[in-house]
Amino acid sequence: MPPGYVMDEMRLYEMGCLMPFLYLASKDSWEQARFMGYISAQTHSTKSMKPSDIMAFPWESGTPSAETTSMSNADKERLIEKAKRFEQLRNGH
Repeated sequence: MPPGYVMDEMRLYEMGCLMPFLYLASKDSWEQARFMGYISAQTHSTKSMKPSDIMAFPWESGTPSAETTSMSNADKERLIEKAKRFEQLRNGH
């Protein structure tokens, strides 16, 4: 995201949507650091390694947590009502 948008235009409610993905901003740096560690460790070892043997990252698990995939019934009902209100506003009622 452009810094100007974040600093000057972004609304507070938008920040809540972005915060869980903040780690992605430094993901490349973490990958590079792990790869350098892997190269260093592999040159001093006789056994074969993988970069994930040095350090495993949460984004590599491939299995979404229950926290990110579940929704309470209260949230479901709230979103259904919100969608109904939106549809009414859109149709001019």
